[in-house]
Amino acid sequence: PFFANGANVAAQLGISGPSPNPLNYGPPNLNFTNFAALSDASPSQSAPYSVGFNDTFSVRRGKHNWSFGGGYTRYFNNTITDSNGRGTFTFTGLATSLINANGQAVPGTGLDFADFLLGMPQSNSIRYGSSDTYFRSNAYNLFGQDDYRVRNNLTLNLGLRYEYFAPWHEKYGRIANLNLAPGFTAATLVTPSTANSPNGLMQPDLNNFGPRASLAWKPNVKKSQVIRVGYGIYYNPGIYNQFMNRLSAQPPFAKSTNVVTSAANPLTLATGLTVTPNGKTILNTFAVDSNYQTIYAQTWNVGIQSNLPGSLVAEVSYLGSKGTHLDIQEAPNQAPPGSVLTAEQRTAIGNATGFIYDSPAGNSILHQGQARLTRRFRGGLSGNLLYTFSKAIDDSSTLGGAGNTVAQNFNNLSAERGLSSNDRRHSFTANFVAGSPVGGTSKLLAKQRVWTAILRDWTLSPSITLQTGTPLTARVLGNQSDIAGTGTLGSGRAQATGLPIEAGSGYFNLAAFATPPPGQYGNAGRNTIPGPSMFNMNLSLQRTITLTERKRLQIRLDANNVTNHVNIASFGTVVNSINYGVVTGAGGMRNLSLTLRFNF
Repeated sequence: PFFANGANVAAQLGISGPSPNPLNYGPPNLNFTNFAALSDASPSQSAPYSVGFNDTFSVRRGKHNWSFGGGYTRYFNNTITDSNGRGTFTFTGLATSLINANGQAVPGTGLDFADFLLGMPQSNSIRYGSSDTYFRSNAYNLFGQDDYRVRNNLTLNLGLRYEYFAPWHEKYGRIANLNLAPGFTAATLVTPSTANSPNGLMQPDLNNFGPRASLAWKPNVKKSQVIRVGYGIYYNPGIYNQFMNRLSAQPPFAKSTNVVTSAANPLTLATGLTVTPNGKTILNTFAVDSNYQTIYAQTWNVGIQSNLPGSLVAEVSYLGSKGTHLDIQEAPNQAPPGSVLTAEQRTAIGNATGFIYDSPAGNSILHQGQARLTRRFRGGLSGNLLYTFSKAIDDSSTLGGAGNTVAQNFNNLSAERGLSSNDRRHSFTANFVAGSPVGGTSKLLAKQRVWTAILRDWTLSPSITLQTGTPLTARVLGNQSDIAGTGTLGSGRAQATGLPIEAGSGYFNLAAFATPPPGQYGNAGRNTIPGPSMFNMNLSLQRTITLTERKRLQIRLDANNVTNHVNIASFGTVVNSINYGVVTGAGGMRNLSLTLRFNF
């Protein structure tokens, strides 16, 4: 970090509570609604490594080709970091807003930068201590597979794979979780030393069986049509990697808190990081379901491939995927709707501050159709045309394009279901490779030795991509993000007015959304705004000149976005922000690079 091991800037500014470690010296991170954030990197050092073995053996018996195998891996991840040692303040405009009789901020009043000048944030957080952690995990896998040649025109592939991923545990037990009572009415702090608690504070998932089945069938051996069908279940333990760092550096081993301002405990820049709300004995900011189950996806596909005249190959396919146990982040300690200034005192679990709860409650579904036309390399030309039509829906991509960090309403998770943040309805790509028609067996310019020497051995590779955009969500931030007064910031969606979203002359109809009525959640769906589409054309031109048997010169010219087309990357979708409907980002413009490489 820029300020590390320098002057204690926070102390000079009169800000109490940041980490005393010189590596964390510097001003706190500042977040705004209408302005870019001010932040510096956090010090971090990591040493991940793994040791393991895998083995496979095969047996052939008649029409059966059997394969069996397994493996074991021991993972190590040693880190030294304080993820938020300087502290973070969020300014929303609440302090300078008009407050109505129900305790909610009046729309159109308040300014985040004015709150900053007054030194009055709406929330702040800090996290440091127990900086060095030593995480360990084990993974095992076993599989069996049979490649069964039923007939000359029919092959079956059947298999079963089992995988076990042990939750990460800290070598010295310095992690903490919350045990939540049924109905989320109470929370108890647990550590590895707590009775009956596993080392990783999560029960292992022992049910990761993944069957696989597929077939390839040629209905008529005299024709080229081939039908392929497949199904499988695949597990993804990657989410466990997030838990190890979020369960560490928490009380009782470190300082960690996330506090929202209230009439009883108003936050200031000077003392906000030292505030502990009255009656709060649990300051942990993260908890995970102790019975967390591994994310898995069921995928199925069917495809038909056929050869066509002119070295062409056509293929039509369908792919489906169903995700289960996807990660959802919730805020179960939300207060019921009411005054934003008393939400801290009305939380469901009175002795705990706001914390994020991770559970495997999400689901997704994807349907995708593809049509592909391929030209095999012939006569110096090959190419590939691919069109994809797809639709993806889920209730868990709150960390993607929706821009949220937690579900808006913990008591209504069904409202989170919508288009996936990576949903892209139409996509078309074209790729070609064309060799120079001069030289070799070609008779073109055969008598022009100079031109033949100049034009021979060149390869031209253009590519074109046309895609519709990924969807965006209409939101409210700042002093309107918690308009229901629940104490949960940054996850509020806008109110749908009923007007068509795609009307008007802008990128979307700004009048289709508004600030929710005071005391209510926004009813706009997640990811209902079509994102900006994209067109891109790249070009590559290269030649390799053989100088001697062992010496070659390669010339390569690459052009990205060769047409210099402006691709809008993003636009503002926060209805109470000054950049609502305004372009906030664009893709890269034309870029040319020339490479000369001498091989010897």
